[in-house]
Amino acid sequence: MQIKRLLILMLVLLASIQGFSQSSKVNLTGVILTDSGQPAEGVSVALKGTAYSTLTNEKGEYELSAEPGNYVLSVTYVGYKSKQTKINLQSNQTAPSISIEEDMAALDEVQVTGKTKVQRVREQAFNITAVDLKQLYNTSADLNQVLNKTTGVRVRESGGMGSAFNFSLNGFSGDQVKFFLDGIPIDNYGSSFTLNNIPVNMAERIDVYKGVVPIELGGDALGGAVNIVTNKNVNHYIDASYSFGSFNTHKAAINTRFTSKKGLVANINAFANYSDNSYKVDASIPDSFSGVYGPIQKLKHFHDGYKQGTVMAEVGVKDKKYADYLLIGAAVSANKKEIQQGTTMLRVVGDAFTDSQNFVPSIKYKKSNLFTKDLTATLAASYNIAQERTVDTSSARYDWSGHYEIKSYESGGEINTVKTLMVFDVKSLQSNANLKYDLNENNSFALNYTYLGYKRKQDNEYTTTDIPTEPYINKNILGLSYSLSALEKRLSYTTFAKMLDLHGEIMTQENGVIKPSFNDLGYGTAAAYFVIPEEFQVKASYEHAFRLPSAIELLGDGGVRINPNPTLEPEVSDNVNLGFAYKKTYKVHSFAFEGNLLYRKANNFIQPQLDGNKSINVNFKNIQVTGIDGVIHYGYKQWFTFDLNTTYQKTLNMDDTLLPGTNQVNYLYKTQVPNVPIFYGNANLGFYFKNLKYTDDLFTINLSTSYAGSYYLNPPTLGKQNKKEIPEQVYYSASLAYSLKNGRYNIALECFDITDVKLYDYYNVQKPGRSFTLKLRYFFM
Repeated sequence: MQIKRLLILMLVLLASIQGFSQSSKVNLTGVILTDSGQPAEGVSVALKGTAYSTLTNEKGEYELSAEPGNYVLSVTYVGYKSKQTKINLQSNQTAPSISIEEDMAALDEVQVTGKTKVQRVREQAFNITAVDLKQLYNTSADLNQVLNKTTGVRVRESGGMGSAFNFSLNGFSGDQVKFFLDGIPIDNYGSSFTLNNIPVNMAERIDVYKGVVPIELGGDALGGAVNIVTNKNVNHYIDASYSFGSFNTHKAAINTRFTSKKGLVANINAFANYSDNSYKVDASIPDSFSGVYGPIQKLKHFHDGYKQGTVMAEVGVKDKKYADYLLIGAAVSANKKEIQQGTTMLRVVGDAFTDSQNFVPSIKYKKSNLFTKDLTATLAASYNIAQERTVDTSSARYDWSGHYEIKSYESGGEINTVKTLMVFDVKSLQSNANLKYDLNENNSFALNYTYLGYKRKQDNEYTTTDIPTEPYINKNILGLSYSLSALEKRLSYTTFAKMLDLHGEIMTQENGVIKPSFNDLGYGTAAAYFVIPEEFQVKASYEHAFRLPSAIELLGDGGVRINPNPTLEPEVSDNVNLGFAYKKTYKVHSFAFEGNLLYRKANNFIQPQLDGNKSINVNFKNIQVTGIDGVIHYGYKQWFTFDLNTTYQKTLNMDDTLLPGTNQVNYLYKTQVPNVPIFYGNANLGFYFKNLKYTDDLFTINLSTSYAGSYYLNPPTLGKQNKKEIPEQVYYSASLAYSLKNGRYNIALECFDITDVKLYDYYNVQKPGRSFTLKLRYFFM
């Protein structure tokens, strides 16, 4: 019935297309340039006195449709003098290029005459938070640390650099949230390329989709997605940085691009990270004879080092007849992570480690006006060839002082009950193809096909019962969408459907060959409307979403820590979002407010549970998430900003299954799901001082605070003595940055957790406390 209603809705919309199109209109196209001759992106171009307006693209191009007549073409942009030109529009025509001049007198004022990419992204129909990274280029933050300060997001880490982390978005976490780099899933780049080691300088912005995800990303996300968007507009630049910090932490990155006059393009992104993670924690040492633990004392991590390196290179062409761009690339990466402890700090580890090596060739292609006008095709694909190891072969037994005793060879490893030297040889292909057709100015259709193939071979030197075959998992996702812009672009609307398919082959020692197979249909819709043009916008979205099990959930990790479960069912969730956004400028004051309500009703939730001394992923029944989040922004001229965001959400177990042999409902029914954050938020004060000593310098001060309320680790219906909890936490951080020559030379100093409070994300697993970082950065274009 729901599918029929969706089809009827789409037919009604298609029937109304003619009502929104104006066949009598003619097109005006042109290009806007800065006074230095560079394309000006995001410039507002309007026919004065009418509702006809648009923004220039990354090439400075614009296109307007209007009835024939005499008009005044108005061009406005933040920090530049406005320009007005009389035109006589009688037929499709191209206007002469217009050059805009920088207005030095206006740079100290608040203006909103033009829109940045981030503003335009935020105004889409989807519930989306766009994080502008340009303001963070002089910090040493990785993308995890940036996203952890975003409304609705909570990133929990088990330690310092390179440690395992759990990313939660509006109550959904793990593989329920998908991550992309320019539309390519980043999990295909391997464990050396994750949110906790990617430097901020590599990207232009981060788009965080909460709930409905556009089909062009092609993922099977259940509760949202994160797309890291790199800067493709600057033709020539070098961005190099190095930072040194506490715990012998080093970060280096270089990002470059070269574009020739004939359209040859070469990109290189390289970054490396190293840390001893030698921070101190509160721990105790057992007596070697009695085994009784002594007093709590400050002890240092001694086997928690992490090192990682990645080089990504692309070469190709742009602005050709056969391609807007065509890039062939390859990424090479490797990492090694020492393991300091088990699930809690009671198990001390001194020799075990994991490492991996990856080689990932890739291709990216885009062509506008393919075969016919207004048809755009894009393709992005990558193939990962990887080797991943887990080494747990030591017979030593450590305590927090670094002292150890050698047990017998048969005693097993430090983490597992048997010695482990597990090697995975992984091959995975991910491709994403899109076709978009603009029927006219107001209506467009899109078709997406995504393929994900995963195959691996495993070998454990310490067992004789390895799986003889190579298990594989294939996913196919087909999406179709229709988008509408109406009411003089005040209304944005999209509706879509997705077909999701999974099949594979898994051999287990107990059950032989199992062939999982799923096929489901998801669908949704999203709408946004400007109640007050350019100021007050309301949004609503709904999605019936599916998330297919991941390879690790189905195959396990070879029995090191996770057992396989090839009978897992896909997760399904009905997601609803309602929101609003308001922004207003009063002379030198700027204000912005955003608020969102969310509702998630999920079934077949995939969660790990104990399976002997390991874990296994299983399906849980109904989960319900309700929440609210909001953002407040205030700015004074261009020298002061204040931002505050907060999130409150309840995640309830709605499994009303009767207890066996009784009429009593499950005692966890309608109780808060344990080990899930409930209330958290962030605040930031920024001060910006221009021309402090020179006419082209900038001194920045940022003060921030983060708060997380306490939450239980066990169901709250259990007895008080079992209610372990993560305590309430508040910490403060600060950074200073100084830039010269319009940002060419930069130096920054940061202090994280100024008061050195104890930080926890997991029970009895202490994170790094106060730390200092110095960063040097050079940028040239």
